[in-house]
Amino acid sequence: MRFALGVGAAGYLVLASLLVGIGLSLTYGLLQGPLGRWDESVNDWFLARRTPTLNDWSHAGSLIAMTGTVVAIAAVVVIGLALARRWRDAGFLVLALAIEVSVFLTTTLVVDRSRPTVPRLEPSPPTSSFPSGHTAASVALYVGLALLLSPHLQRPALRALLWAVAVAIPVCVALARVYAGMHHATDVIAGGLLGVGALMVATYAVGPGAAQDDGNEQGRTSLGTHRPAESVAPGAAS
Repeated sequence: MRFALGVGAAGYLVLASLLVGIGLSLTYGLLQGPLGRWDESVNDWFLARRTPTLNDWSHAGSLIAMTGTVVAIAAVVVIGLALARRWRDAGFLVLALAIEVSVFLTTTLVVDRSRPTVPRLEPSPPTSSFPSGHTAASVALYVGLALLLSPHLQRPALRALLWAVAVAIPVCVALARVYAGMHHATDVIAGGLLGVGALMVATYAVGPGAAQDDGNEQGRTSLGTHRPAESVAPGAAS
């Protein structure tokens, strides 16, 4: 437990420093040049292609990564894992999401980046544009679930399908957030990096599937403690 908390705290500091550094570099320099013009061109490109149907899909993409959705799905999964006594798997998911949201909030407090100037399709939350919290949360949750589930799927086709869905969801969320004018392209890229970083820290601290591995190891150890009956040579017994 102490090791996991220590790694989680260290991971938070590293990721927060990294994201804040990137955000400040963008807002106080890099966005004044070609990178900033590229960000704006992406916003204009999506704006020119808005349609009522795509607007609906964009709303759905944002919905699957909203705070309420992420919390509800994570709560159901963690409760299920706790009932199954898979404490490390539950801890892995909780730690990944805790690191993600902590780093996100820290970064938005320090990096005050304005949202795109294009008309927005959704109400603006009080946090700044950098990084995309929806994208970060979708990576931490859905890719985290894939890390938990994939070891239990025997068929390669099912594992491939699982990972395709787990990767496609954050991509769709990122595209939806840019399409809706809620974030710049660099914001969702940073959000994706944050989600991946949170999973890396949680994996090192706890590791998905570790509970099952521990159980198997305990079983092997307990079996190993039973010594086979020693053979007795004929006539050795008196």
